[in-house]
Amino acid sequence: MEIRLHLAFRETAAVSLLNWLARENARQLIRDPSLPGLYGSGVEYDRETEETWSDYINLLAQGWEDCDALAAARAGEIRARGYRALTPGDGGFEEARDRRLTAIPAEVFLRTRAGVGRPGLYHCLVRYPVGGRMYFDDPSARLGMLSRRLDAREVQQRLHLQSHPTQRAS
Repeated sequence: MEIRLHLAFRETAAVSLLNWLARENARQLIRDPSLPGLYGSGVEYDRETEETWSDYINLLAQGWEDCDALAAARAGEIRARGYRALTPGDGGFEEARDRRLTAIPAEVFLRTRAGVGRPGLYHCLVRYPVGGRMYFDDPSARLGMLSRRLDAREVQQRLHLQSHPTQRAS
């Protein structure tokens, strides 16, 4: 089934819809635990010519998506599978595993390079809390958006440096 929405873009509305999609993805993953995790599914990042947001099942069937659906898929997976969705190198993996967190309230958020009131390029990422600390994931970077796929540790390092620019190594 295809549903089309025509929206006047507002960042808060877009984030709200993407997080609704993440919750729907979590429901699909809970209903069918045999579905593969995003990073083991063979799904790849690719740019879209027309903006489409696919749920988890359609994402798997299509085999590719851009940052919005990938972030909603990853956030849904972490919500539904908790520590089992994380692997060594993912932020908070050891603590989430040790605490046996069966669900983690992951969410999609947007990052932009545009100034206030100016159009810009948005990028969808995932954040999730474990033990009072926030961790980040970039499924697009891990699935081929850049010249090479990044592993979980590289994503954590890049997102940490972007969030804390004064801590960059010289």
